[in-house]
Amino acid sequence: MRFLRRLFQAPLSAACIALAGCDGIATGEQAGTIPLTANAAGGFEPVAIHLTPEMSPVAFNFRAEHGDDPAEVGKWNSYRATLSRDGQPVASSAFSVNHTGSPDAPAGAPYLVQNLFTAWPDTTGVYTLEIVPAGPLEVTLTRAEIELRRNVRGDDNLRP
Repeated sequence: MRFLRRLFQAPLSAACIALAGCDGIATGEQAGTIPLTANAAGGFEPVAIHLTPEMSPVAFNFRAEHGDDPAEVGKWNSYRATLSRDGQPVASSAFSVNHTGSPDAPAGAPYLVQNLFTAWPDTTGVYTLEIVPAGPLEVTLTRAEIELRRNVRGDDNLRP
């Protein structure tokens, strides 16, 4: 019995940790999606987002699709996302997206989704989200967008 408990303890713990990171993707209510437009610098054009304190906490999720180019398998793009209001940063994070394919299945998953950060807007107003490259771009992304989820479940200890 002890052997079985140890056998399943590590995978179960890992699954719980992975699910905890999904709060921003799976909880709360979708507040909208914002298509992103790629820019010449390799990032995306800044987008204006109207936020209110009643939406808190608000999750910012990045969603994009990639092709099935075998040359991109195992490669990454790194970015920095910054949410600001009146030129002052409110939240930021570094994130990477990878091509989800493998040598045996170059197409991989049809899309990728990841939580960038969770914000607690304390003032109603227009906020600006900027996503800039933080390294060389190795994966071609299409249909990139930001999904906003309001009133997500989260750990208040993570609040800035």
